[in-house]
Amino acid sequence: MMNTAIEILDNVRHQQLKIDFDAARRSARSQLVPVVLSEFHSLMFHYPLVLVKDGDTGEFICSALLSINAEANLLHLQDLTRDECVPLNVRRLPLVTVAPAEGDENKQPLIAINRLSAGIGQGDYIFNKKSAAFDSAIAALAELYEGYDKTKAYVKTLIELDLIGKLNAEIRYKDKPGQILEGLYGIDINKVTQLRERDDKSTDLFLDVASYAYAQYFSLHNMRRFAPFVS
Repeated sequence: MMNTAIEILDNVRHQQLKIDFDAARRSARSQLVPVVLSEFHSLMFHYPLVLVKDGDTGEFICSALLSINAEANLLHLQDLTRDECVPLNVRRLPLVTVAPAEGDENKQPLIAINRLSAGIGQGDYIFNKKSAAFDSAIAALAELYEGYDKTKAYVKTLIELDLIGKLNAEIRYKDKPGQILEGLYGIDINKVTQLRERDDKSTDLFLDVASYAYAQYFSLHNMRRFAPFVS
């Protein structure tokens, strides 16, 4: 049964609906948000891009690490009106996708809102006067949907090539014991480089994954951005 707070968007039923998309973005408090390949090369300058295991399935998920404690979040350092530095799963807020009903000929997911989200009932009317923020949220949903399979295939290739390794990450404090960040995985960049030297097939695989793998590796420099939160 669908959550009663989730409503499929309808341009008649929701003619008077207002949404403040900036407020919705500012409300994001997640420690990790899933990301897709198409956003790696913009987010790599702002957040660590890591792999984590799904608690239910054990599958690896590409994610942006946004925070290490409840008090502070790397999103707070960003101008959240700039789409290029905001993860798609934050840009889309408060919009969500809902799978079409079984038997529905429409294979595309439906766009909905969560009535409990921040920003609902504030800001501008979304249908009477569509804003750039509304268009951005819709585009973010579409990009996430289109990027899901490609990102899953990328992770599958990383696993097959044994390119994933545990990250040894520790936050050090001046006056108390350090905090070990558990459950984070990254790319073994040495193994990625060695792919080119194996055979032609491995060289092709290198070309498939290198751009994204190096982006993930580079992004780990953003771990230092947590320093102001722990000093």
